[in-house]
Amino acid sequence: MNQTNQDPGNVVCATRGGEGSELTVREAIKLARERGLRLTFLYIADLQFMQRTVTGRPRLAAEELRKMGEFIMLTLVEKAQGEGIEADSAVRKGRFRDELLRYLEETHPAMLVLGSPKPGTAYLDTSRLNKLAQEIEAQTGVPVKLV
Repeated sequence: MNQTNQDPGNVVCATRGGEGSELTVREAIKLARERGLRLTFLYIADLQFMQRTVTGRPRLAAEELRKMGEFIMLTLVEKAQGEGIEADSAVRKGRFRDELLRYLEETHPAMLVLGSPKPGTAYLDTSRLNKLAQEIEAQTGVPVKLV
């Protein structure tokens, strides 16, 4: 990693911010507090599911999804700040895996926190998420904490 001693990095929490993300968000706040690091909530609007639809306005839906992500991340930042954690957020648009790797390579955080999927609620099952975590660590050198 390209960090200096003056910048220990931050904890990145990649989340959709929904009800199923509460445990992940709490763990990310706890880790940031324990390590004395800034916390960044990362939302990636992945619209691959829309490629299978034949109706609608994909561009409009993409913009609405991005705006929704910004609002959700703002509420998470306020929650973390209310608990005394320095926090910010980032919103990206694109394929989740690609955008996550790109973001990590650009920012060089100290750690990434990902939530484990609840059955029937996420695109990635547990084995695919574990594989993704291993790939992230190997490619970026960023440790991944699965919650």
